[in-house]
Order: sequence, then C-alpha cells, then structure tokens
Amino acid sequence: MSLLDGMRILDLSTFSPVRFGTTVLADLGADVIQIDRPRSSYPDDVPMLTSIEHPRWLWHSRNKRSIGLNLKHDGARQVLLRLVADADVLIEGFAPGTAARLGLDYGSLSTVKKDLVYASVTGFGQTGPYAGLGGHEMNYQAMGGVTAAMAAAHRGDPAILPFPLSDSVASLYAAVAVLAAVHRRDRTGLGACVDISIQDSVVSLFGYDAQYFWQQGIADPSEIEELGGSPANGAYATADGKAVVLGAVEPSVWQRFCAEVGRPDLETALLAPEEHDRVRRELVAIFGQRSRAQWQTVGEQGGLGLTPVLSLTDLLTDPHIEHRGLVNEVEHPTLGLVRQLATPINVDGGMPPSRWFEVPGGHTRVLLEELGIDESARTALYEAEAVFDAEQP
Repeated sequence: MSLLDGMRILDLSTFSPVRFGTTVLADLGADVIQIDRPRSSYPDDVPMLTSIEHPRWLWHSRNKRSIGLNLKHDGARQVLLRLVADADVLIEGFAPGTAARLGLDYGSLSTVKKDLVYASVTGFGQTGPYAGLGGHEMNYQAMGGVTAAMAAAHRGDPAILPFPLSDSVASLYAAVAVLAAVHRRDRTGLGACVDISIQDSVVSLFGYDAQYFWQQGIADPSEIEELGGSPANGAYATADGKAVVLGAVEPSVWQRFCAEVGRPDLETALLAPEEHDRVRRELVAIFGQRSRAQWQTVGEQGGLGLTPVLSLTDLLTDPHIEHRGLVNEVEHPTLGLVRQLATPINVDGGMPPSRWFEVPGGHTRVLLEELGIDESARTALYEAEAVFDAEQP
C-alpha cells in the first residue's frame, strides 16, 4: 500500500505552483484528478499550455488522472461538484476572486463537502496590497528577494535563477499544508481553507538570512560568512575550466585545507576581514593549478569540505544519482519512453516510480462512470461540449 492510498485530490489549476505539488502527492499514491480545460481555451502561441510534448507537461503530468471539463458550461460544473463530494482535497490556482465568481470558492464548495480541505495558491495571497497582482516565476523571484541576492552573490547585475524555484517551493508548501489539514480533519472532522502565497513561500527561504539582518545588521546575504562572505566558503575555477566549492565553515577544516595546500599563513590571514580580498586572490591561484577531478580527490581524502561544481549534464549522468534511482522512465503517448526526475522520497528502499503519463481528458469517460453518471447523461455532456476526451495522437 502506498503512503497516500485512498486519498483523493482535485487539481484545479493550470500552472506549476500547484501541479508540481500534486505530482508529488500522486507519486506518493494519492488519487490526483487533474481538471483540464479544453485546448481551445488557451492561446495557440503558448505551447507550454497546449503541447503535451513541452517540458512543462513532461515535468508534472505523471501518475494522475485527467478529466476534461469546460467549466463555462453548467453541466461541467455539476460534474465538478460531484467530484468534490467524493474528494478529500481541492487545490486551485485561480487569481483571487475568480473561484468565487465561478462558484468554486471554499465557501461554496464546503456546502457540498463540509470537511473539504481547500487550498488556493496565488502569486501574492488572497489578501494584502499585492493580492491583485499577477506574475510568473521570474516575477516571484524578483519580488521574493532571489534576484537581488543573485546580483549580490555575483557582485553584478540582477539575475534570474534558471529553474522554477518559486513555483516549486510554493507547490511543496501547499502539499505539506493539505496533508496537515487532512490530519486535523481526521481527528476533528473540520475542513480547512489554506491560502498559499508564492511570494510568502520564497521570502520564507530567507529566514536564516533575516536573522543575520535583525541580529547583526547584515543586509546583503552574500556577506554572511558561511554563505560565501568568507573566502573559505566559495566557488573557485579549476585548471580544466570547471569549478569546485570550498566549504571550510569549521576552523579545523580550514586549518587542514591550508596545511594540504602548503599555505599555513592563510589560516591566520582569514581572521582579518581586511585580508579577505587577498586570501581570495590566493585561493583563485591555488585552485587554478589542478583539475576539478584532482581537487575532488583531495577533498574526499582529507575531509576538506571540497566538492565539484556539477552541471545539469553532469548530474543526469552521475553514477550516484543513478544509484539513488532519481531518474526513471515513463511511456509517453507520442514521444515513447521518456526520462523524468523522480520525487526524491525514498520509502521502503525505493523512489516512487513514474507509472503513467497523463494527457488532458485521458480519464474523462472512466471518471464519469465512477461518478454514476448514466450513458444518456454522459452523451448529453459530450454533445454540449461540457466534457471532452484526450486528443488522439
């Protein structure tokens, strides 16, 4: 039995801040039903919303079931209400106010299912001065402190992290929140209304840095010693054009490193802040004398907190990643066998597998039957274009 066997979750969203988290829940065994809109409701020039071959779809469309509903039709909304009646959780990603206009807000749906756990994931939350603002990943990084922190770390222009940090962390917070709410419901019978802000989620990651600001007045996270403010903790280029990171946070590790490279004088120089620039220049020269692989061996043998900087290409072919089972495969309806990164939760000796790849409307007929909707009513729904099946490849 999987960890979340028997839990039904409705995913009423379009973008990654919800869909990544529901993929994690599906991987752990929840019956996640994705409510998908007709392809015609999306702009043709945005393939990330319309193509099942786009990397976004390949990232978070596994292990779920999909029902195709055109929620502009009353018949589709009635189907959704029947799904809600049997669900434990609903997670939506509408802009604030949209769910209420559709009659799909917590107040409305809790009359259908009084102990429903309902979560909303939006850019800036349901309340506050920014609540009405929209945005995407790069906007949330900018307004969450990440872009400025990247600029400080690189001592240059603001930069965007090239992976969806904001979407991912908000989605994971939503997953944690609904599991906690279900736990409370099981003990008390109470449902819950959860409000997740992507900006809140990103800002929360700066909790460590914020303590340095409040307690020591350090406003620039890159000045925190253990996060790159000290030359003993930083990235350095190697002789082969690659790089390593030195993480000599503990004085004893720094002492061993200085002894290893034959520079005991640097040990005491690190204690003087005015010497940091000189020490950093010395380290640049030292690390430039050997290859990344050579430094990796030195670090492993001496316990020096010295590790290689691995690229995505490195990681996807790394023997340790392969051993951990982080890369798995799933059959795609048009691409054949595709690789995916698994949810990194090893339970009972294994990572959750990618069991199937879902496409919009792929389980519509099965789910309508499960809801007890008879054949004539199903036919009427199809004829009214209130529901749809998956497009044939």
